[in-house]
Amino acid sequence: MILEAVEFEPVKQGRSLVVTIGINEYVHWQKLKNAVQDAIGLQQILIDKVGFSAPIPPLINEAATKVAIASLIEDQLREELQEDDNLVLFFAGHGHTRADKVGGKVVGETGFIVPVEARGPKEYWSDYIQIDPLLQSISRLPARHILVILDSCHSGFALGEAMKSFRDAVPYEKYLSSQISRKVITSARREQLARDGGPIPGHSLFTGTLVDGFKWGKADLDGNGLITSSELGLFIQQQVAQASQSNQTPDFGSFYLDDRGEMVISLRNQSFDALKARAFSALQRGEFTTFKELVNEIVLLKPSSPEALYLEYRLMIFEGDFERANVVIDMLNSLHFTEGTIPLSRNELWELTAILSYWTPILKIPESEFGLNLTVLVGKDTESLKPIEQQTIGEIQGYYIENNALLQIGLNNSNNIPIYIYAIRIDPSGFIEPIILLKPDIILNGLIPGGTEFSHLFFIPDQKIGIGEIRLFTSPQRLDWFMFHPEALAKVPLPPPSNIAELENIRRKSFLYTI
Repeated sequence: MILEAVEFEPVKQGRSLVVTIGINEYVHWQKLKNAVQDAIGLQQILIDKVGFSAPIPPLINEAATKVAIASLIEDQLREELQEDDNLVLFFAGHGHTRADKVGGKVVGETGFIVPVEARGPKEYWSDYIQIDPLLQSISRLPARHILVILDSCHSGFALGEAMKSFRDAVPYEKYLSSQISRKVITSARREQLARDGGPIPGHSLFTGTLVDGFKWGKADLDGNGLITSSELGLFIQQQVAQASQSNQTPDFGSFYLDDRGEMVISLRNQSFDALKARAFSALQRGEFTTFKELVNEIVLLKPSSPEALYLEYRLMIFEGDFERANVVIDMLNSLHFTEGTIPLSRNELWELTAILSYWTPILKIPESEFGLNLTVLVGKDTESLKPIEQQTIGEIQGYYIENNALLQIGLNNSNNIPIYIYAIRIDPSGFIEPIILLKPDIILNGLIPGGTEFSHLFFIPDQKIGIGEIRLFTSPQRLDWFMFHPEALAKVPLPPPSNIAELENIRRKSFLYTI
């Protein structure tokens, strides 16, 4: 017998994506405390620690309807995923199990997850989402590796025929990452309750242990800097069972279309994609010190890539270096890259060429004593608008605004002369545009002393998550060039405003918001 060496084809590396669902504010079921923070926390640790990206915003609270969850699987993920991708799909919320009886005997059990609008307390099974068909749909998504994590508070799952349970961690072998894998980890067995709180503040026992395992590398049981999906399952099973005195025992195994492969998560990821994902995440969370450090690393790695230039542009906006921002936009316009590579569209980049050249003198005006009292109101409709207070967002103070909310700005003139008010918005993707804030008569005649006026309603869409900014400018005189500025769509750089006396009399106040 002659033994021949067998070489495996190198595995093509796809993207690593995380998508999360978290529900605290159930309409009819008991409200939970930590499910939303579990969803957000797991997403962040996968982005920050191991370089995952989150191209689809999490479904949180009222957004996590039965229809929205089905659309997430069948529409958004099916369109987003590519054949070599890794996907972690996480759900935190209520789960339920039904024992089906025929002739007084249990003939089967069906597991469910509970969407936000499901009726209760009486059981309406048609309102819930059956896990078996859900896993079947997930298994047919085009990704190479899929790991489903279900943290169901107050009820276990009956996974039935969908899952084959494991009891051992599969050590990393090179060929495993080339095989298709479909793995699932549940927070508790069918007959057990899953604890909504644990030793890590803001997280359930299960997800807190999961986050801790990634954050400190504890889930790397063999210490090789790599975590397989089965290794993660064994870690979470052992740790949670021990912490709960075996009152809660997570389960893990494979489901439909699994071909004995393993998702392999590296704890040593310092790749360009990993740094890029962490930088964008830091920007979205307002952690600008971390963002700046990461951008500097990224620019050193690939200074002329669209992603590095985009992140540098965002850093320049934050630091107020609009001349450099203008140069970076010109560089981006000179590159050929696929639409969607960066959050700004090709058309927006062209518009920014005109916008930045014209508005730079205004954007550079520093914040100062404003002379107007500002109120920010938010609501789902005009009836529910109410004032909100600033909160801490990373290193900044700003306003938290729900997806698809309406925003309105209230302004009171505490000066003894009329004040003219103008505004420029920097949206969460970094696009800059002047906006019409007030009614025409206020724009033309100014806000009278002691007067109070409310802005037009602004709709905050959910397509652009992250931090946005509205810069308000006041002047004791009407500025026609602010009202009748050139259209950015002309894409022709025009001379910026240059009247020194007018510019010196302008005062600025900014407020930041996060969606």
